[in-house]
Amino acid sequence: MTALLKLPRFAGYAILELLRQPTYVLTTLIFPSMFFWFFGVPNAQDPDSARMLMGSFAAFAVLGVVLFQLTVAVAQDRAGHWSLYLRSLPVPSWVFLAAQIVASFVLALMAVGLVVVTALLATEPQMSLRQFLEFFAWVMLCGFPFASLGLVLGSLTDPKSAVPVGNLVYLPLSFAGGLWIPPNALSAGVQTISEYLPTRFYGEVIWALVRGETPNERWIYGLLAYSVVFFAAAIYLHRRDLGARFG
Repeated sequence: MTALLKLPRFAGYAILELLRQPTYVLTTLIFPSMFFWFFGVPNAQDPDSARMLMGSFAAFAVLGVVLFQLTVAVAQDRAGHWSLYLRSLPVPSWVFLAAQIVASFVLALMAVGLVVVTALLATEPQMSLRQFLEFFAWVMLCGFPFASLGLVLGSLTDPKSAVPVGNLVYLPLSFAGGLWIPPNALSAGVQTISEYLPTRFYGEVIWALVRGETPNERWIYGLLAYSVVFFAAAIYLHRRDLGARFG
């Protein structure tokens, strides 16, 4: 319980650490909304398509921020001396990990906010305040499996390989999951694979939400299954890494 009470403080430190890298923060925040401006806005011809595209690129924003942020942060922490100092503090190691997850979601929330602002300025999504609040809640909640995947990738890479490995996972998952173009516009082979990808599950939940429908249970259970698998793998790798370095 005492350790849990320390989480907000360490999460604040993690957020402050991110904000001290303005170039990284600005590019990370701007990229999804710029991508939406280039590829989403021209195709948002009516409120329905505007909502669908806004949902796709908001999911793309969360995926990119949490997966990349955690992959790179964990890989750098494992290689640096700072983690040795943190290990000497009377705080369980999971608190530092949880603080990084919280910080990544704060950054993701700001990135989604910019996508929504872009949608409001350049398209007509026509959603009420209540619908927008529900949209933000679901987009962030459903991003958890990708945060866990980021922890896994960070535990398996070093600082030099973290970015290319992150790209190798993030870009194909975004494309094949239908976050850039509708799933029915993908090639037949990619459509078959898409049916089993967490990004497809993510997109289907968000698309149903912006259409005012209840998401199919299949997509929600799929995301839950991926969350359990990725999070269990992240815990295993984290403990294995601690054992290897500290005994």
